[in-house]
Amino acid sequence: MRSLILAFTLIFSLSGLVRSQETTEKINKAITEGNASSLSVHFNSSLDISLPDIDQTMSSAHATQVMKNFFKENPPKSYKVNHVGSSREATKYIIGTYKSENKSFKVYALLKLNDNKYLIVQLQFEEE
Repeated sequence: MRSLILAFTLIFSLSGLVRSQETTEKINKAITEGNASSLSVHFNSSLDISLPDIDQTMSSAHATQVMKNFFKENPPKSYKVNHVGSSREATKYIIGTYKSENKSFKVYALLKLNDNKYLIVQLQFEEE
C-alpha cells in the first residue's frame, strides 16, 4: 500500500514539474516571437508590468495591450534565457535578455502557482 501511495505521489509531482517546464517554454517562445497574445495566456488576472515608460499593476487585458505596443515599438531581434528557477513558495522565475534592433532589455518574469497553473504575476523589461 505504501509503495502505491509513493508511486502516485511521484507521478503527480513529476506531472507538475513537466507542466511548469512547458509553461516556461511557452512564455519564452512568446517573448522570442514578440507575441503578446501568446504571452497573455500566461498572465494572472492582474499583474505588475514594468517597462521603461510604465510601472504599474494592471489587468491581464490591459497588460496584453501594453505588451502589444511594447513589441510593436521594440520588435524582437533575439531573446536569450539566462536562468530559470523556483522557490519554496510555489513561485518560478525567468531571467533573460531581450534585444530589439536598437535596444537591449533585461527580462524578469515571476510566476506563481494558481489553480494548478503557473501564471505571470510580475513582468519586467529593464533597459540595459
